[in-house]
Amino acid sequence: MNPGRIISEHRPQVLLVVLLLGSLFSLVMGTESSFIHRGLSRAVSFISYPFIKVQHLTSNTLGGAYKFVSDYNSVFQENKSLKLEVATLKSKTAHLHELQQENRRIRSLFGFTRQEAGMDLLPVIILESYKGLLRIEGGARDGIRVSMGVITPDGVVGVVTEVADFTATVATIHHMDCRVGAMVLRNRLRAYDGIIHPSGSDFNQLCSMEYIDMKEEVRVGDWVVTSPESQFPAGLPIGRISTVRSGEGLWKSADIHPAVDPYRLDEVFIIMQAAESADYVAGPPAALRRGVLSGGAAQAGVSNAPEMPDMRTLQERYAP
Repeated sequence: MNPGRIISEHRPQVLLVVLLLGSLFSLVMGTESSFIHRGLSRAVSFISYPFIKVQHLTSNTLGGAYKFVSDYNSVFQENKSLKLEVATLKSKTAHLHELQQENRRIRSLFGFTRQEAGMDLLPVIILESYKGLLRIEGGARDGIRVSMGVITPDGVVGVVTEVADFTATVATIHHMDCRVGAMVLRNRLRAYDGIIHPSGSDFNQLCSMEYIDMKEEVRVGDWVVTSPESQFPAGLPIGRISTVRSGEGLWKSADIHPAVDPYRLDEVFIIMQAAESADYVAGPPAALRRGVLSGGAAQAGVSNAPEMPDMRTLQERYAP
């Protein structure tokens, strides 16, 4: 009988017998460092190494992924909280800035009313503005009437054209319904019709003084103020001449840049009553009557007009 064939046919049984014999031999020899023990350990270690390696890599990968997701969520929440805090601080800063601006305006307006003792002024709030018209909070119940003048500390705004019980409409000097009597401060020059003509457009904020005699002298930079013939107290600033245009025949005209931009206002004053200034009885100061300036003739494109007098009240600052 062939031994190789017998081993091949009974391989499991033969392997089991060999292992049993080896175990018995190891027990009999009484050593843990036997060849079979070392062989089995190495075999088990070799077989289990890939599984242990995969487990380690998987554990590290999953742990890193979990830590990344956890850290990302923490950073995202912190970033969201910081953005909300920044937005809140910006809102508070803007509100504080607005309160500071409002406080400055109120202080300025309060000082203006105290300085202008010759005028009974009613402060009102602007509700809306549109195409040269202002709607104000104040009407017939407050004593406001049509044709009353409207001003700010910087000068003329316009006139009241419509009045309801609680609101009123103001036509600014850009609107066609506004007519204001005016004169040149330096020499008390009036145009033939005596009024300022509005542009009638929001896109062109320049007003004009038409029908000026060609013989009269007007200069770029001259201040134009309200005349005694207007519904305003005389001497309130309207604007400054920016261009002088020579026309045909006997007349010329001047473009005027208004002193007040009505679209940037929050409050205005209604002139309820005014006492005419006594300064107009004597006329303009001597330096303005002579029109003499040091330094000879003006250079081309440079104004020869004198600077506005810097005095205490609005009328004293702008009146001749």
